[in-house]
Amino acid sequence: MGDDVIVLPRALKHGLSEDDIQCAWRNAKAIRRRNFDIPCIYAAAGPDEAGNLVELLLAEQEDGGFIVYHAMKLTRKMANELDL
Repeated sequence: MGDDVIVLPRALKHGLSEDDIQCAWRNAKAIRRRNFDIPCIYAAAGPDEAGNLVELLLAEQEDGGFIVYHAMKLTRKMANELDL
């Protein structure tokens, strides 16, 4: 999976920066494919620049790139989904 992703403005609404989101994706501790439809949706969790775990929801693009449309502090629900 590619290192950099496109971060939609709505992914920033919970106070994370684009750098935090990029860092969490590059250093993801867990990634799970949620569906097999197009676009494929992935759930992921990784540390932001301060080391806090962040959850991400991403859509895979036809060219293999990803778009992050949700990012926030890791919730218990997402941690359970990702077996963290």
